[in-house]
Amino acid sequence: MADEEEEGKQILQKLQELVDQLYSFRDCYFETHSVEDAGRKQQDVREEMEKTLQQMKEVVGSVQGKAQVLMLTGKALNVTPDYSPKAEELLSKAVKLEPKLVEAWNQLGEVYWKKGDVAAAHTCFSGALTHCKNKVSLQNLSMVLRQLRTDSGDEHSRHVMDSVRQAKLAVQMDVLDGRSWYILGNAYLSLYFNTGQNPKISQPFGFTEFSTRERTIPFPVSA
Repeated sequence: MADEEEEGKQILQKLQELVDQLYSFRDCYFETHSVEDAGRKQQDVREEMEKTLQQMKEVVGSVQGKAQVLMLTGKALNVTPDYSPKAEELLSKAVKLEPKLVEAWNQLGEVYWKKGDVAAAHTCFSGALTHCKNKVSLQNLSMVLRQLRTDSGDEHSRHVMDSVRQAKLAVQMDVLDGRSWYILGNAYLSLYFNTGQNPKISQPFGFTEFSTRERTIPFPVSA
């Protein structure tokens, strides 16, 4: 029994490493490729995804069907900018099997977002935060709040203000994460334009955080 548990842990660790390598290939693509390869990036990522999925299939063994495996497979399928019905299916199963699996909720939210179902994405990121406060859910929630359909301008303004709050929480969790600062800056920009540049509304949110931001880390090239 103990041997089986240890084997399962090793398999999950190997699967995690494969998925991490896949995302590193995507996110660090231009560290190993020239700018002339930009047009090939998405195709190269898809090919790397297929290779990773095949490697995962070869090592999954006795842990097949477990929530963590479903999540990692769904995450691998979610590496491209395109919506994947299979990723949605696997990630939906993962959160049903293990509702506290926060990364599965975050990945499922991203899948719905790519699908164009912003309301479902909002539900996933909010649901993840009920289980565990984490910066990824806060970052994504900040962005989807600004995209939710509303019945009035006032409701949209409230969503934008909430977007700023969520982004600030993400920054507080990790002040060295450039992506959180980038999202907070965009949230402030949306707030400025959506409140009619009304200082009574925007001033309480302030921009003083960015004096700290400028002293600590450079802005990210992309997010």
